[in-house]
Amino acid sequence: MGDDNHISRFPWEHEDSHTLLIKLAFINIRREIDSALRPLGLTPQQSQSLHLLSMKPGAMNADLEKLLFIDKSSVTSLINGMVRKGWVIRCDHEQDARMKRIYLTEQGNAMHQQSLQAVMKAKDKANLPLNDEESATFRALIRKIISAYE
Repeated sequence: MGDDNHISRFPWEHEDSHTLLIKLAFINIRREIDSALRPLGLTPQQSQSLHLLSMKPGAMNADLEKLLFIDKSSVTSLINGMVRKGWVIRCDHEQDARMKRIYLTEQGNAMHQQSLQAVMKAKDKANLPLNDEESATFRALIRKIISAYE
């Protein structure tokens, strides 16, 4: 990204901006993940949901709202679509019938395994250019930036 090719989109952005570089890395990784999931018929949010439900069986809509950083109506739509595809089922909450627990079906678990492999392969591309020491340094620096905003 030389001076000739750089187009400033925001007044706070410049060629060496940490935030711009993080954004560009995120966009490229996200595209790679999207491309890896598309042949499976999955969106990144569906893949994330399958992953979360594999780690936390019986999660509820409110759990997914927090973990996926999406609103209530988006979670409802997401889960409805996954129910239609046969990937998840809703079961009554043991203490409140108005609430539902969400579980992966066998088909959902199989889809989760496929998506996990596809996502890991896509993410590994970001690790290839770095050796172990560079990776450790990079993670430490990114954590510092994240903590500055928390």
